[in-house]
Amino acid sequence: MLGAVRHGGFIPWDDDLDVFMPRKDYDKLFQIWNEVADSSKYVLVRTDREHNYHHTAMNLVDVTTTYINRHSENEDIYHGCYIDVIPFEGCPNSKLGRAKQIYHSIIYDIYNVQRLPDNQGRLLRLPTKIALGLVKRPEKRYKIWTKHQKEMIKNDFFTSKYVKETVTSFKGLFRTYPRGMFETIEILFEGIKVKIPAGYDGYMKRIYGDYMKIPKNIDMSTRYGVIKYVNLKEPYTKFRGIHYLTNEKR
Repeated sequence: MLGAVRHGGFIPWDDDLDVFMPRKDYDKLFQIWNEVADSSKYVLVRTDREHNYHHTAMNLVDVTTTYINRHSENEDIYHGCYIDVIPFEGCPNSKLGRAKQIYHSIIYDIYNVQRLPDNQGRLLRLPTKIALGLVKRPEKRYKIWTKHQKEMIKNDFFTSKYVKETVTSFKGLFRTYPRGMFETIEILFEGIKVKIPAGYDGYMKRIYGDYMKIPKNIDMSTRYGVIKYVNLKEPYTKFRGIHYLTNEKR
């Protein structure tokens, strides 16, 4: 959205792409993916009882490539290049209802991700560390985050007056938007017509301020600091025991 509006395509210095979907569509896509997609090349994954991606959103992974995050290097998961697919929820009308949803979102995030937050400030790291220290068993953590997820997603995106992100940054949990902002319009992105929210201007002003102004002194070092290894030409499976699961017994 930002790239399409400001640059007519990809943001020149960025390497990330996020896709938002209403929760109902988000869950349906996960259910039908293997029936409708080329799952030999692309897999759609998210944390479950057996696998932990240390990430709250779904990932659409190209399994013919390699992209290993340091926070997941000891996990037996798909380690290909990916884009994030992020759910949008309906939001309660009352302040109390919204506060409860934020609470459920925070607990969900902590026990679903199961790692200390990156680039969220030091103040969030200590309470997250304490919470994870209190509940160490993966099975117990799974029960906690699935319980709070059910409470977090109760409000339907399509019928709610207000909507919000629940799988987001800590600051993002406190932003709500009118549902009508997310009716769609078409815009060119690298010469291809794509859909973005009709209320893109209000949405991006809340997040970026003057979003049409090119930022100065762009520093991507914090992002690259979490990347262990990338290979766009070879599948991640070639690097098992070399760049991930290095302590695995052979």
